[in-house]
Amino acid sequence: MKVSDLSVLYIYDELHHSTQVIEVLKKQVKIVSSASTLEEAKTLYQKESPCLILLQSSFNNDIFINFLKKIREVDLKTAFIVITANKNNIYVGDLMELYLTKYIRSSFKNIVLEEALYKCMEIISKRVFSNTKVAEDMFFNFHTQSIIKNKKSYVLNKKQALLIDLFIQNPNKILSYEEIKYHIWQEDVSEAAFKTLFRDLRKVTYKTIIKNYSGLGYKLNI
Repeated sequence: MKVSDLSVLYIYDELHHSTQVIEVLKKQVKIVSSASTLEEAKTLYQKESPCLILLQSSFNNDIFINFLKKIREVDLKTAFIVITANKNNIYVGDLMELYLTKYIRSSFKNIVLEEALYKCMEIISKRVFSNTKVAEDMFFNFHTQSIIKNKKSYVLNKKQALLIDLFIQNPNKILSYEEIKYHIWQEDVSEAAFKTLFRDLRKVTYKTIIKNYSGLGYKLNI
């Protein structure tokens, strides 16, 4: 799969920012549909079945948030990218629970969106075509939110699935405590709750799946 193979539904309510995004999309992908209202977005999603939804919004309300939530209830394959100029977006927590590939703040350089499109392509390929290997005889299935271990399936809870997916999307990166906390909780969390999440994930996977780099953070150990 290549970036140009992506089919994109571009939804926007920030008219003054849309030109830059459209230019990048037309350069990078072959199939682009656009919508500026909820009804248009619903119609195009049902008609086109895009593999990527790119939402550019001021987030003055939760109309498009609820639209994405409805999609996620039945569709785990479609990737989401969100762009906003709103520095005080009160819906960030809701968005992070929808498995965003990228959250971009305006203004941005074209390369930022181009790299996000490439990352979407990689993630979609993994979700659609295969389980993700996390160890010998162990895989993570994004669709079922489960670990397949020695041919047995163990369904993860929401936070465990968010955590393993975060590490899989950043396989070579040491993730800081702050990054993990923001992605999973979007708020302050006790050290006990943080450690409990890691402990419970290790129980259904294996003890050394995540390595702790003292003073730096955590990294997937595969």
